[in-house]
Amino acid sequence: MALTSSGQISITDIYAELGEDGPINWSLKEASDGTVATINTANASADRPDGSAPHNMSEFYSYDHDYSSSSWGTSWSANSVSIASNPGGTNYYNRSITFSGFTNDVIDIYFTVNSGTVRGNLSVAVSTSAFPNNSATYHGVGSSTGQFTTSISVNGSGTLYCRFKYAQHGALHETSNRTIKIVADGETSAGTNQVNFDDSGGGFP
Repeated sequence: MALTSSGQISITDIYAELGEDGPINWSLKEASDGTVATINTANASADRPDGSAPHNMSEFYSYDHDYSSSSWGTSWSANSVSIASNPGGTNYYNRSITFSGFTNDVIDIYFTVNSGTVRGNLSVAVSTSAFPNNSATYHGVGSSTGQFTTSISVNGSGTLYCRFKYAQHGALHETSNRTIKIVADGETSAGTNQVNFDDSGGGFP
């Protein structure tokens, strides 16, 4: 847990953040220069002591000794898919994205409609080991929110495997474009996955 970003901060607060217990037998200098515990440089430079005199407790504002920077890969395994509008049909497609630095962070997957009208139902199955199969548990979208109701979390580094399922409307064609994003720990996937529903045909990988 990070130290406060403003107001009062004490040597005891710093002591606890550095993971120390027992009597305080070191100076602010030793805390600031890494003698007590190596300063975690994953924190932004403004959120950690610089190790140079004069040493001030305010240099520890927002410092998080356990912090690790989290991020998604540069993009999805492919940025777009085109699905032919075929009332009554069901389509599946796979997309994956790498991740790093997360600590059991719950992910949020959601879509926005850029154009057209939503007709069918889009859902997703997710895994961190391999692409799910057609019989996996697929998570739908919350009412009018565009957010899939998954509860999977990501931890450390790896790959998130998503298999999307589109159950087309039983009678109506769909011609629309949707953007799918993923978020965890405040980090949004760098590449968006575009889904195009095309009444004129087209394939999907």
